[in-house]
Amino acid sequence: MNWGKRLIDEALTAREAFENLTLDYLRPLAALVAANSSQRKTELVPLLAAAMSNLERVRDLYNRLDPQSQRAVRVAAFDPVGRLDRERFRAWFGEVPQFDDADPARKSSGYADQRKINPTLLRLFFPRFDHLPTDTRELLRRFVPPPEAFTVPTRDTPPETHTLDETIWSGREREQREWEEPVRVRETALEAEADIRTVLRLIEAGKVRVTDKKLVPTDATRQTVAGNLAGGDFYAPDDASESKWEPAFDIGIRSFAWPLLVQAGGLAEKSGGVLKLTTAGKRALTAAPSEVLRKVWASWLKTRLFDEFARVEAIKGQGRAKMSAAAARRSVLVEALAACPAGRWIAVDDFFRFLRATDRSFVVAHSEQELYIAEHNYGSLGYGDEHAWEQVQGRFVLAFLFESAATLGVIDIAYIPPQGVRSDFRGCWGTDDYECLSRYDGLLFLRVNPLGAWLLGQANEYRPPVPTRVETLRVLANLDVVAARDLPPSDRLVLERFAEAASEGVWKLSSGKVLGVVEQGGNVDELEQFLLSRTTGILPGTVATFLADLRAKAGRLTDAGSARLIACADEHVAAELAADRQLKGKCLRAGDRFIVVRDADLDTVRKAVRKLGYVWPVPGD
Repeated sequence: MNWGKRLIDEALTAREAFENLTLDYLRPLAALVAANSSQRKTELVPLLAAAMSNLERVRDLYNRLDPQSQRAVRVAAFDPVGRLDRERFRAWFGEVPQFDDADPARKSSGYADQRKINPTLLRLFFPRFDHLPTDTRELLRRFVPPPEAFTVPTRDTPPETHTLDETIWSGREREQREWEEPVRVRETALEAEADIRTVLRLIEAGKVRVTDKKLVPTDATRQTVAGNLAGGDFYAPDDASESKWEPAFDIGIRSFAWPLLVQAGGLAEKSGGVLKLTTAGKRALTAAPSEVLRKVWASWLKTRLFDEFARVEAIKGQGRAKMSAAAARRSVLVEALAACPAGRWIAVDDFFRFLRATDRSFVVAHSEQELYIAEHNYGSLGYGDEHAWEQVQGRFVLAFLFESAATLGVIDIAYIPPQGVRSDFRGCWGTDDYECLSRYDGLLFLRVNPLGAWLLGQANEYRPPVPTRVETLRVLANLDVVAARDLPPSDRLVLERFAEAASEGVWKLSSGKVLGVVEQGGNVDELEQFLLSRTTGILPGTVATFLADLRAKAGRLTDAGSARLIACADEHVAAELAADRQLKGKCLRAGDRFIVVRDADLDTVRKAVRKLGYVWPVPGD
């Protein structure tokens, strides 16, 4: 009998529960409540039922339990159906209490035989599976306190190093090697505020290409994006595994996420092979970055564009596994993050415990048996092995935290390269040579930062640090713009858009390039504000005049809409139509015998021309 896994649908009293047991189970249980008890079932069942439905006897037995067993009873007593969920309890309190003492002297091949020999006192409370009898539960609720709520452990700072070890075989000799890996810490809020503008500028410059079907960034685009991100991607190319068969061979994270995030946020859309800014994306260029991030975060939580679990490429079969809605999974994690104390570092494994202990559960795939590693028949993850949660649900959690939440600046992170960090997939078929199961395995700690507290609803406002005004550009009277220090990637992209590169760190303002930007929907004010915000004092007079002239020229022409050019037989017909009272202002002369009619006026003009006795021409004749 498998006490730990099987569930019952009906609620049983103590008598009903004991009646379902055989003599082999009843006799050792009866020995716990009475010496020299009868050996007949008809007498053992009433004896046990009387003990577990009597308040004083139940209280005495409870007081004799060890502390961990008492916790198990308390958890089940206040569970809605009186059940002890062992996996949840293990996450909550570290380990499941002992229900039965197997006799090591008894050589038996039967697991059930060992468990039925020496039951502990705890088994009296859970005679059938992991449910308390209904009458026993009612008695317990009179005197036992509710279980203490799970509190996620936190710390002030992450550790400076993380211990790794590996086993090296040399012939028949085994050597255990251990070393300390420095922990990297990224405070992501300010990086995300800089990156959102940089990525939008890259899109504006036509440098972000995505694939046709999945709309994910191409390899070349990811290199371009990574090279322009504040602080670069989370990992450098040197952190990747050497073998292309390894899950950490492709180790890019932020560079992959950003093109998807801006698409989900409605800031960009595919046009041809590249992303183009939408109207919302163009407005976002001059909006407060934190407001833009808030909109992207809210949109990403609901998007169907992409599922983070798809990035756990080592787990195959996702196309057949009937994956659940990623938005539903994200909502569970967001609610959990919102319940974490802001400003405190939390170990990822403790966050895992927090999810499970507080029953924040979710399903990744409705047909988990279709998920597998390496080979479907041998490497299936759908048969409840003891690490299945970490392999499936846990890897989705890691991907969401590392690639979505950290990229958008919601959480600060502490991490190391993923190789050799987690062992929860060891023993799975096909993983002998794997250094990790995903590129996200190196995430060790997370912290909800001030931006994240605002995005998660923990804070009513977010006030980014006020940047110190530093002169990063010098604007010269000859229209040269000189970089006084290393420019942020987004600033460099703006200069490349409006000015011609003259030499290293020097750009020449160009009327042709500025007017070209205006033709694409930009404006001169954007350039002027950019220059003023990055230099001290006022702009040189020649530059101010240059910008004023361009602004005036940019507003001299207006697109009045499309129109039709009509050729008349002679200039007299053209003059008659242009002078007609009903057509005045709608038929405009264009040379001696041509008139121009706006498309918006065609119906009105056609009717008036017919009254004058003319036939409106058929297009193309």
